[in-house]
Amino acid sequence: MQRTYRFKKFKFLQFTLLLLGAMVMMLPFWWMLLSSFKPAGELLQVPPTWFPKSFSLSNYEKVLEVMPFWHYLSNSVFIGVLNTFVGVLTSSLVGYVLAKYRFWGRKYVITIILVTMIIPYQVLMIPLFTIMMKIGWVDSYYVLTVPYFYNIFGIFLMRQFMLDVPNELIEAAKMDGCSHFRIFFTIVLPVVKPALATLSILLFMESWDSFLWPLISINSQEYMTLPIGLNSFLSEHFGRFDQLVTASVMSVLPMIIIFLIAQKSFIEGISLTGSK
Repeated sequence: MQRTYRFKKFKFLQFTLLLLGAMVMMLPFWWMLLSSFKPAGELLQVPPTWFPKSFSLSNYEKVLEVMPFWHYLSNSVFIGVLNTFVGVLTSSLVGYVLAKYRFWGRKYVITIILVTMIIPYQVLMIPLFTIMMKIGWVDSYYVLTVPYFYNIFGIFLMRQFMLDVPNELIEAAKMDGCSHFRIFFTIVLPVVKPALATLSILLFMESWDSFLWPLISINSQEYMTLPIGLNSFLSEHFGRFDQLVTASVMSVLPMIIIFLIAQKSFIEGISLTGSK
């Protein structure tokens, strides 16, 4: 009885600490969201008000007038979806070959992949930028997509999952006359659906949040994604805190909506990645 009481007391204390931590973490976003509904005068008022005296959407209207938000958003969605689709496809193909086919040099290829994973991405940016500049892809959609079509971590993740696919399934399909690509698309990929969902989420988040590479490789507003467009907006409208706060909220909202829709897959993806 005493042990059960202590356990309940510990769980209550644990829940309270987690709730307080969540509230502290959410406070900056909550403050930013409420500030986006305040007029400029109230936003700079001292002492500050916790809630807007009167909710107004004028800040959103002003931002949409001066910032091509929908163009930036469509660029981010297009580039994110394309990078995710091609990245998952190439990672799955390479991972399948490394997991299920025996050929000379396979161990060396796996070793190179593992070694490459520990190299920081920032180190590769200068040679990558030089290559892109020589072939004329700087400041284009190519520079925002092609480098993301090949993902080292994705290959490693898919290989680890495909090692668990029974070889008997593949051998039986070969005896039935299935081609290599038919075996891959109709037998292997359905078995590793959780891994595909996990990798899709990770690659989409990586493409959506990418900032440094687009910042140094894109100059034209035509190719800017949402993070780069927001950075350009902040530089041009420095001092207009009402519009800056509102633009920040607008840039974060799409990812929050995606998270709320697919939060179950997000959590499962993180747990699956950790277990591997």
